[in-house]
Amino acid sequence: MSLPERNLILVHSQGWQDRADFLAIKAQVERLAPDVAVFVVSNDIRSSVTRKQAGGRPTLIFSPVRLLEFRPLRGTLYAGAPMSKIDEMRALAAAGLPVPRFEVIGPATRLSAADYGPLVVIKPTYALASWGQGVELRRTERVRYRAPEEFPDWHPGRHAPMVAQRFIDCGYPMTCRVLTIFGQPIFTYCRESTRPLALPADKHEFEQREYMPSPPDRRAFVTRDPAMLALAARAYRAMPQAALQACDILRGKDGELHLLEVNPGGGTWMFSSPGAQGYKEVLGIDDLSVEFDAFRVIAQALVERTRAEAI
Repeated sequence: MSLPERNLILVHSQGWQDRADFLAIKAQVERLAPDVAVFVVSNDIRSSVTRKQAGGRPTLIFSPVRLLEFRPLRGTLYAGAPMSKIDEMRALAAAGLPVPRFEVIGPATRLSAADYGPLVVIKPTYALASWGQGVELRRTERVRYRAPEEFPDWHPGRHAPMVAQRFIDCGYPMTCRVLTIFGQPIFTYCRESTRPLALPADKHEFEQREYMPSPPDRRAFVTRDPAMLALAARAYRAMPQAALQACDILRGKDGELHLLEVNPGGGTWMFSSPGAQGYKEVLGIDDLSVEFDAFRVIAQALVERTRAEAI
């Protein structure tokens, strides 16, 4: 039996992923590639012994989120990295991806319905904003700059500028997330309202439940739509440094697809993330990883990368 020639280090972050997921991937890698030694380490400790053990061979490190306490002695690193939403949107748009029109809101900002349509989404650019914090829908002509100190203490707008983005009318409010590893789909989660979009004509600002799929008038499903999966693959090619991407995609009522973001920070390990139980319940699926044979796909992708890129 040949000895391992390279190392693969999987970095587990408590609260973001279940360690059992990484052990399952480790088992798959060991079955596929006896030439690759696999280590599962904690992101919360330095793991000095493992660092030394892995230091003697070319290594590749994969961590869905940024490294914390663990610091490898060597190796090619693929780790999540929080990124300003405006930098992310600019990078995706520059790659020719169908990102809805956007601009940073400044003191002189006045938006035209001719450019943006009647409604725009206001969202924070702060790299650590998540879970829809600070996201609003407004009539285009009502968008105005707010100084950071005008936002509540909890609001991400206190930390970075806000951005306005054209609102995509999907007919029935919907959103799909396509989770990928190196551009390959490993899970999808779609939500769609069972009622058509109907915004009150006398309102100028809208709560998320009015324009997003919200219970009880909502269905959830897994999609294998080839066009959505292809768009997610293109998104990876635009930002290849982010191995794990959660691509948020809309389909307008005209059928066109629009890419909102890819969440490069990596807190989107949907199989066992804080939101995993909710996904399981609404989808009626006990093991989310089986839908796309995710752990096998991840293992195969990491074997290929380790053989090609470990240093």
